Amino acid sequence: MNTPSHLILNLALLRRPEAPAMTWPILIGALIPDAAMFVFYGWARRQGLPEQTIWGEAYYSQPWQAIFAVGNSIPLGLLGVALGYSLRRSWFGPSIGFLGASMVLHHLADLPLHHDDAHQHFWPLSSVRFMSPVSYWDVDHFGRLGATIELVLVLIASAYLLPRLSSKFSQGLLGITVALTAVAYGALVLVPLT
Repeated sequence: MNTPSHLILNLALLRRPEAPAMTWPILIGALIPDAAMFVFYGWARRQGLPEQTIWGEAYYSQPWQAIFAVGNSIPLGLLGVALGYSLRRSWFGPSIGFLGASMVLHHLADLPLHHDDAHQHFWPLSSVRFMSPVSYWDVDHFGRLGATIELVLVLIASAYLLPRLSSKFSQGLLGITVALTAVAYGALVLVPLT
């Protein structure tokens, strides 16, 4: 699933109007699993690697897969939820809990939509990768279906969120994020692939 989609879905599922301060922990929790990938991509581009090498070889190499495993660990996300619950009476406990819950939601959304690029979601307990038959991008693994499901979920979540956002700035950011998701969808589904 694309990172902007995780941001929208996690906000729709976790954000509560009575607790707007939890918006940032939710957003950060939605970003943490993909953060290492952005660092990886920057590193690979600085190395002068072509796109095919970046995503066909370097992505699958060590130590990158070990680094990706940490950010994509369901047990670590659940640890954040448990820690947040145990510290719920402190000023920072709820933030940790929402951050962990947002990470877990990110992982659960990724599980059914990653095939060859599946993560080690059960690290450090296991290095097993659940390779879904459906991908969010790979047309050889129903990528058009995965992308369509993602877009529909994002549109539903956005329609739910839009009237609940109090500022025009937030509503504008949501609109930009939905537009980015639609462009990614169009690139995969509407543009003929070579």
